[in-house]
Amino acid sequence: MLWLHIGMPKTGTTALQGYLHAQPEFLDDHGIRYMVTGRDRGTGTARLICHNAMAIHMSRGWQTAPEGEAEAFAAEYAAHPAQHCILSSEMFFGRDLTPMQARFLSRVEGPVKVILYLRRFDDFIEADYKQRAKNALPTGGADGFVSQRLQQIESDPDYMDFGALFERVKTQVPGAEIHPRLYLRDEMVGQNVIPDILSAMGVPPEAVTLPRVAANRSLSRLASEALGLFDERGAGYDKKARRRLGRLLQQSEDPKLFASADVLLPEERAQINETLEARNAAMRKAYFPGREVLFPPRTDLPDHPPRGHPGELQEFQYAVRAILKLIRRAG
Repeated sequence: MLWLHIGMPKTGTTALQGYLHAQPEFLDDHGIRYMVTGRDRGTGTARLICHNAMAIHMSRGWQTAPEGEAEAFAAEYAAHPAQHCILSSEMFFGRDLTPMQARFLSRVEGPVKVILYLRRFDDFIEADYKQRAKNALPTGGADGFVSQRLQQIESDPDYMDFGALFERVKTQVPGAEIHPRLYLRDEMVGQNVIPDILSAMGVPPEAVTLPRVAANRSLSRLASEALGLFDERGAGYDKKARRRLGRLLQQSEDPKLFASADVLLPEERAQINETLEARNAAMRKAYFPGREVLFPPRTDLPDHPPRGHPGELQEFQYAVRAILKLIRRAG
């Protein structure tokens, strides 16, 4: 049986993939195979934690794919006929999977199970902005980014319409079974994406020992924007160097650099959730019968000044100085 895990982004995908990559013996004991093909750069030995390379090769028309990869995939799958075999990349989310079906999935007997986690609409938009800001990608600033997203929600009926997405996947991967799950920690098995997804494959949650690494806290919006200043064009920091800076920020544990729910204003949050809940009502009834809404209203929103408050410039300058101090300490 083949499981195609496609994200969505910002749903603990990297932590899950790191676990799957690091625990081949545990997975084998529970009848699970994290496919090596697509993670091995064509060497036959797994070196990557995920199948992003497959998605990249697909976007390039397979011109850069290792020779014989499709045959290697079929052989690996055939060697583990009784196991749950997993491919995982959030880069598959929202993409046309027709080339993947033709090259790989058509070689699999039986249905492909497509599993993905759905994140709360407002949380996803906030996390998306912070990730883009940290990576020095064009955003138009928080005001511009949020305005663009609100316009997209109103003008594009397919935006974050998961029901429409599922129907496209079923067309692209004939016979696919869609298994959406909600990225709500209080409702996930073991309150974590790792035991939650493994439970879908028959692994009891008490058998899963989670890594002893605390989950990364969310950098504040202003700290994310400050980190994005250290880019390759203006400051000579490429992606890897900026990631190292990000890890240093995480290790600093400076409470002034961390915050959640600090991108959207209350009225923007309400508009986003109301519109997208309505857009996904039919999907909710089909895949989550009995739920009145996909995502219940937040009752744990932190109390902090709204976007654009008078002290924002000083907070941004503090974040920049904190990064500079970390750079000097690191030598």
